[in-house]
Amino acid sequence: MSDPVLKDVRVLEIGGGIPVAFAARWLAGFGADVVRLDPAEESLTTDEQVYLLAGKRRVAPTSDPRALALAADIVIEGDNPGDIVKHLRRVQPEALRARKPGLVVVSITPFGQDGPYAGFEASNITSFAMGGIMSLTGMPQREPLVTGGSQALYLGGLNGFGAAVTAYLGSLIHGEGDWVDISLQECMAGMLELYGPGGAYNGTASMRAGNHVRASWGIYPCADGFAGVCALERQIPALFSVVGDPELGEPRFRDRMERPNHDDELQAKFYAWFAERTKQEILDLGATYKVPFGAVMTPGDLLANASLAERHFFDAIGTPDGVAMVPGRPFVGLPWVPGELHGAGADTTGVLAEWLGARP
Repeated sequence: MSDPVLKDVRVLEIGGGIPVAFAARWLAGFGADVVRLDPAEESLTTDEQVYLLAGKRRVAPTSDPRALALAADIVIEGDNPGDIVKHLRRVQPEALRARKPGLVVVSITPFGQDGPYAGFEASNITSFAMGGIMSLTGMPQREPLVTGGSQALYLGGLNGFGAAVTAYLGSLIHGEGDWVDISLQECMAGMLELYGPGGAYNGTASMRAGNHVRASWGIYPCADGFAGVCALERQIPALFSVVGDPELGEPRFRDRMERPNHDDELQAKFYAWFAERTKQEILDLGATYKVPFGAVMTPGDLLANASLAERHFFDAIGTPDGVAMVPGRPFVGLPWVPGELHGAGADTTGVLAEWLGARP
């Protein structure tokens, strides 16, 4: 196996939150030497630490962050605006880059480093709502909903990873790094797809549709959970054929202009059809008849999924309580390093010796 693509790249992670830790996790997985400056007070849960900190070396919060930053190739920091100033003892990133022009600094904060909201703190639900995504989630009859997990925080981390490797490539080519300012609000707003420009053009907000955009594009209860269909107009004949209800051959359902007037009736037929079948039966029918069926997988389903197992998607991470299976490499092709979970501050002496030449 060839060397990881980020071998020998030094990354300093500053800040205790999910976005920064997630961005640096990808860098560690692709081979970078990621050193985490542990916060004085840990904000990650135990489960989040297993997932986000494996493969990283960890140094005590009393370590000299400015010296570590100047010894790094990439610095990723965030949580709140100005954190890097606080952590680096009032030394601005511009001053760091004046000392080391090739240095890449990536800051991930709720609203960016400037603007009217720059000083505001935010949780995941705040960034989710302020980015516009919550206007699309939930049923129209009730208040908007936030999706499970910490989607806004992880999306910011994913953007941080992409920005870090892009800016670092530029540094290698031109000898000049950069300070990349990432706003969680902007990351979420960039996920609006057609609803963003559509709303700007029409001057109206999009109506929340819950689990159904229309009968042929929605989620339904099935015999062992939930499954769904996302059928385009060209796929409607195959969908109706699989469902097998003779009434679906009538003009009120076949005519694409007339069908929306009978969407409630069509939904009722689909509710009955899905309820009688398991997720696997529905998936098998989709593969056979070229109908875009899908199933709502639970975490247990994913751990037992044959395709993910064959592609070695999950990493086995040792913890004090046993081995944890966590999502691993995002794609097959480049070498991936799962890494081990280190204790808080466990690598202080070794990192200071290697990066700073400090004696124990």
